[in-house]
Amino acid sequence: MGINYNKNPKIKNKNKNNNKNNKIPYLLSLKKISSNVSKEISPDFLTFKNEFSGLSGSELLYEPHKWNDNYNIKSTHNCYTYALGKIRVGLDSKAQPGYASGYNHIDDEKDYNCNEFFKRLKKDVPPTYLEKFDNACLPGFYKIFLALDPGNDYHWWRLNSDGFWSHKPGATEVTDVDSSGKKIKNPLLANRKYSSLNYNKPCFFACIYSDLSRSTSYIYKSQNKY
Repeated sequence: MGINYNKNPKIKNKNKNNNKNNKIPYLLSLKKISSNVSKEISPDFLTFKNEFSGLSGSELLYEPHKWNDNYNIKSTHNCYTYALGKIRVGLDSKAQPGYASGYNHIDDEKDYNCNEFFKRLKKDVPPTYLEKFDNACLPGFYKIFLALDPGNDYHWWRLNSDGFWSHKPGATEVTDVDSSGKKIKNPLLANRKYSSLNYNKPCFFACIYSDLSRSTSYIYKSQNKY
C-alpha cells in the first residue's frame, strides 16, 4: 500500500490554483498580442522618453561577420531576413513581407503603408505585436522597427542585445550605424536618408518571436540553417 504524503488535499488544490494564477499575467499579455491590431496604427506607438529601448533579454547578439563574410549569404539576405534573425543557405530570392504567407507581391501604389506591412509581418510571424520604444518585449521576443520610403522601398532595423540597433541594407553588409556613420541608439532619431532612398516615414516598433517565423519557408527554396 502506498503512503499518501499529501495528507491535506486542500493544500494540493491550493498549489494548483497558485500555479494557475501565476500564468494569468502572461496569458493576459498573449491576449494583448492577439488584439492590438487595429485598422490604423496609433502615433502613440512612436512616442518615447528613454535614450535606449527596454530589453527583454531575448535580443540577438550583434554578429555582422555571420552575414557579411559569406558572399552567398550577404547577396541573398536583406533587411527583412536580418530583422527576423534568419540565415538560410540556398535562398534563391530575397524574402519579402507576406510572400511566405500567401500575400501578393508588394504593390507600389497601394501597399506602401504601415498598416499593410504590419499585417504582412503578423502573418509571417503570428505572435508579433506592437510595442513602444521604451518598453521591453515579453520574454522570448525582441524588437524590430520599420520605416518607409513611400512608393519606393521599405527598411527594417532590429534591436541588439547591447542596446544598439543594427540593419542590413539590401545585399550590402550588416551595420549598426546610420547613414551618417553614427551608432544607432534609436532608429527614430537615426539618419535614414541615403543617396537614392529616404526612409522618412517611420511606421512602428514591433516585438517578434523569431523561431515562429515562416518568412524564409520552402517557397524560397531554403535549405538548412547556416
